[in-house]
This record gives sequence, structure tokens and C-alpha cells, in this order.
Amino acid sequence: MSSRSSLRLADHFRKGGWLPVSREALNKWLADALKETADKASRGTFALVPVIAEFETFIQENAEMYMGFHQMFEGATSPFPTDYKTLLLLFNKIIQEAPTFGDIGPPIYMVISQAMDTQGGFTTFLSTELNAQFKRMFAHWAAFLDTPSSRYVLNANEGGWFSEPALIAMQEHFDGLTFDETFECQPDEEFKGFGSWDEFFNRTFRPGVRTLEFPERPDIINGACESVLYNIATAVKERDTFWLKGEPYSLMHMLNNDPDYAAQFIGGTVFQGFLEVTGYHRWHSPVTGTIKKIVQIEGTYFVQSPATLGEPSMLDDSESDVPPFLRSLAFITSLTTRALIFIESSNPLIGLMCFMAIGMTEVSTCQVTVQENQSVTRGDQLGMFHFGGSSHVLVFRPETNITFFSEYDTPGQRVKVRAAIAGVA
Repeated sequence: MSSRSSLRLADHFRKGGWLPVSREALNKWLADALKETADKASRGTFALVPVIAEFETFIQENAEMYMGFHQMFEGATSPFPTDYKTLLLLFNKIIQEAPTFGDIGPPIYMVISQAMDTQGGFTTFLSTELNAQFKRMFAHWAAFLDTPSSRYVLNANEGGWFSEPALIAMQEHFDGLTFDETFECQPDEEFKGFGSWDEFFNRTFRPGVRTLEFPERPDIINGACESVLYNIATAVKERDTFWLKGEPYSLMHMLNNDPDYAAQFIGGTVFQGFLEVTGYHRWHSPVTGTIKKIVQIEGTYFVQSPATLGEPSMLDDSESDVPPFLRSLAFITSLTTRALIFIESSNPLIGLMCFMAIGMTEVSTCQVTVQENQSVTRGDQLGMFHFGGSSHVLVFRPETNITFFSEYDTPGQRVKVRAAIAGVA
């Protein structure tokens, strides 16, 4: 990826809520969080919730995990956590709160990013048992975010999601429309009528917003997610060294060695984008056709490419740099939690294609809202992400002669959901 593209992507990552605005802002947030948890722990007023107490027992009683959770903190520097007990105290705090809008990125990714950037962290975070533990922790958090109690951050105060900076970020790319004009809500009601933080996160568009472009053209492929283009690759190999620098896509691993359909995509085309924390989190069908198969894959949450280990982890050198995990988005397509939706297009020039929803850190829940054998029209909803990071991939067969339009063929370009992004011939 060229340096020019990396700079453009860094700007999108930061504006989209993936990166802190500065190292100073991150340091202050970490220091404040550590002080709060330490003060409460010293006063005996900071009991671990059951899922975190279980997490602590899991680390202490599993020799492999106990070793890994020590190795990942060798060389750790303040204000990042420097031991697993401190890390768990921070987890305990975060999963009892609703995310705020502000100067940092996703909070758990922020506290764990330095540990991710070590060999000990890489090896440990691959563990299936550990990822099951993370999933239980995230389920606890997700349950809270789905309650009315989580709405306390839906206000106009500093850090609130209806503060002026937050509204500017969320309505920036909608041609002058306000938040209230863009999204379904009740502007005059408390919390704008949202029943929970999760309902706000998965807000829907008002009628007339992001309508389908060229609905009469069966040769058009439309954007599946409101996102930023990360990469396009062609002639993708059946299996490749996805862990090496350059991040080649490894098709069979991406598609979980699917026995029915994966082989049809060998040599095909991959289009990958990432969603913004401040953006729209529902997925829509890029083609008209039939849902042939849905596959939910359990995977990792906090693994970055081993080719990036030891590189600046979070704005260590330059605020324009993209940290290792966010340069590992192609790598994680083979490992992370994800959902596959195989769609047989009614246009034979497109044929079978696959939509991939990819979790990135935090809750990373991929909720599919369609069923197998269901007919879909371009632009119909396929599913949604719940709080956490997210990426998506469109995979096409080598027989599909696809051309991406100039507005959507360079990393860093903004992709509007339901926009015409490509054509076939």
C-alpha cells in the first residue's frame, strides 16, 4: 500500500473513531482510567463482575494462559496496563459503561493494543479457549448496551453522542442533512427516542436517504456497507501466506474451507472496506438474487498480522501512521469472527458471490437478518454489526468480469451504501 494511501486511511481511521486524536489524549484517558480503578480497588469498592472474575480464574488456572498473559506485558510501558490484573480491572470498568464519543478509539482495543503488538500477545490471542472467554465477556457488555440504562451517553454534554462534535462526525457525509434528517429518531423525545445504546448504534436511515443507484441496471453492483475502501485484490489464490508482509488474501481460509462454494472463488476478486465507529452499521445486498448459504464462524478478536509485531502500536512515532492492527485488515479475514452470506445473483454475468461481515475487536457481533433460500433485491438489508469494529468483503468468482468505477477503486475512498460501485460485462 502506498504511503499516500496509508496517510488517507490514517485520516479516515482517526475521523471514524478508530484512533485517538493524539497520543496525549490516549495517555490521559488511560491514566485517568487506571487511577479510577486503582482508587476504587484500594477502597474495596470495585468488585469484579462474575464474567471478569471467571476470566481471572481462567488465566490463573491455565498454565498456557498464565504464561502468555505474563509474556505479553514484558516491556509494557505506562500508561498502558503492565500486568493482567490491571488489564482485567480496566475490562471490568469498560463493560459496565456505555461508550462515549470523544478523543479515543474503541476502549478495549485502546487498552490492549500494546499487548497485541508482542509475540506473547499474538500467540496467546490465537487461543480458541481465550476467544471463547472474550466472547462471554462481550456478551455481558452487549446485554448492558441493549438496556435503557445504557442511554445515559445519548445527550449533548461533552462526550455525549448528541454533542456538537459527535453530530458533526455522524452527519458529515450526508450532503448537508442533519442527524435528525438522516436517521430514524424522535428528535423531541429524551434520547431522541432510542431505547438503548445498541438501538442508537444500529440506527436506520430515513426514507430517501442512501437510495439505490441505478435500480434498473442488472449489470450494476451496489455498495453493501457505508465504509471506506481498504483494498481490492484480483487473482486471489486458493491458499496464500496471509501472515506475511503485504497481506495476500487466502481464499479457502477466508471462506472457512466451505465444501459447497469456496472452490468457485479461486482466482477471483476481493473488495474490502472498513466501517467507522461513528457510521452506519447495517449491511445491504450488493446484488439481486437468492441467499444460498449462511455461515457463522467463531474466530479471534485481537490478533494482528505477525509481520507487524513490534512496529509502533498506537501513534508511537507519527500521528499520521496507521497502527499494526489497522494494517492487518486483510490478514484478519482468515482468522477473526465473521459471517459469510453466499448469494446467487439473478444476473448470470455476476453469478455466485459472497458477502463477508468481519468483526474487528470489541463486541464484534455479526447479526444476519436474512435466511437461506430467501430472495433479495439489491439494497435489501442482510444484517448488522453490534458495537465493535467491523470490516466487510465482497468476493467474486474469476468468471465475473467486474470493473470497479473510478470513485471506488483506490484505498481511502468513501463507499456509500447502495451506491453503484462496479459493473459487469
